[in-house]
Amino acid sequence: MKGRLLLLQIAAPALAILFGMVISSIIILAIGRSPLEVFGIMVRFSLGRTDSLFSILFKSTPLILSGLAVAMSFRVNLFNIGVEGQYYIGAFFAAYVGFSLRGLPAAVHLPLALLAAALGGMVWGLLPIILKLRRGAHEVITTIMMNYIASAVLLYLINDIFRDPSQAGTPRVRTPDVAAAARIPSLGPLFAQFGLTGSDVQKLNALLLLGVLLAIVLAFVLARTRFGYEVRVVSANPEAAEAAGIPNARVQFWVFMLSAGVAGLIGLNDILGFFGYLDIDFPKGLGFLGISIALLAKNNPIGVIPAALLFGFLDRGAQGVQFFARVPKETIVIMQAIIILAIVVAYELMTRYIRIQRKREAEATTPTAPRAAEAGS
Repeated sequence: MKGRLLLLQIAAPALAILFGMVISSIIILAIGRSPLEVFGIMVRFSLGRTDSLFSILFKSTPLILSGLAVAMSFRVNLFNIGVEGQYYIGAFFAAYVGFSLRGLPAAVHLPLALLAAALGGMVWGLLPIILKLRRGAHEVITTIMMNYIASAVLLYLINDIFRDPSQAGTPRVRTPDVAAAARIPSLGPLFAQFGLTGSDVQKLNALLLLGVLLAIVLAFVLARTRFGYEVRVVSANPEAAEAAGIPNARVQFWVFMLSAGVAGLIGLNDILGFFGYLDIDFPKGLGFLGISIALLAKNNPIGVIPAALLFGFLDRGAQGVQFFARVPKETIVIMQAIIILAIVVAYELMTRYIRIQRKREAEATTPTAPRAAEAGS
C-alpha cells in the first residue's frame, strides 16, 4: 500500500502537468501554431540560456517563500488567503528598518530588517486568527479583507508619509534607499568565480538560500518534532487531538503566526535584494501564486521548491514564446491554471481511492479475527 501511495503521489502532479500541456496544445493549434514548436522554443529559451536559468531562480525565490507560507496554514486546515497583504506590510517594515537606521554593521542591520519583515507579516495576520479562534469568523473572509486594507495602507505610507524627498516633483512614488548594510548579499560574486556573469546573475541573492533552508527546517520540524506531531494530529483529526490533550486553538494560532511570519519575507527579494527601496510598483500577486504552489506541492515544504521552480520556468517560458513564437503569453497562464485545477482534482481522486482501499483492507482483515480466536480455543 505504501509503495502504491508513493507512486500515486508522484503520478498526480505529473499527470496534472501533462493535462495542462494537452489543453494548451489545443489552444496553440487553434491559433495556427505547432505545439511541439512552441514548447520546444519555451524549453530552449528557459533552459538553454544562462540569463534565463538565473532569471528562473530569481523569480522562484519569493515563490518558495509564498508557497511555504500558504502550505503551513493549510497543514492545520486554515486558509491563509492573506499572504498577499501580509507580505505588503512585511515589505514596508523591512524597508523602514532599512532606510531609518544608519551606521549599523551588516551583521546587525540585515537580521533586523529580516526580523522586521517577519514581524510585519505576523502583525497583519494577528487579527484574522484571533477573530477565527475567538469569534469563529472565517479566515478566508477576514484575510481577503485585510489584503485590501494592506494595499491601501501601504500606498498611504509610501506616498504621504515616507516618500523619498529626493523624488519630489517626479512621478516616482517610493521610499528612500535602504542602507547598504541592510541589503541582502548578491550571489553574483560567487558565480563569477565560475565565469558566470551578467545582470541576471547579479540579481540572484542569498534570499534563495534562506528560502531553501527554511523549507528544509520546516520539513524537519513537521516530521521529527513534538510540535510537528501536534500539527499532524490537529490536521488529521481535531477531535482526537483535543481528546489527547492537544489544544487545537494553540496549535492553529502558532502555525498561522508562522505562516504570516514567512509571508512577511516574500517581498524582500526585490526590496532588499535588487532595487534597494520600496515603491508602489513592487511585485504584486505573489501571495495568490503561493496558493497554487502549495496545492501543487501538497503542502510539503520540500515539494514547494520544485513547484516554485516550475512556475518560475513557466513565467520565463511565457516571455520566450511571446517574443520568438509570436504566441500570446496568456497561453502559458492558461496552462498554469489548468495544472492547478487538474492537481486539485487528482489529489481529491487520490484521497478517495486511498480511503476506499483502506476500507477494503479493513473489511478483509476483520473476519479473520474470530476464526483465529476459534483456532486458539
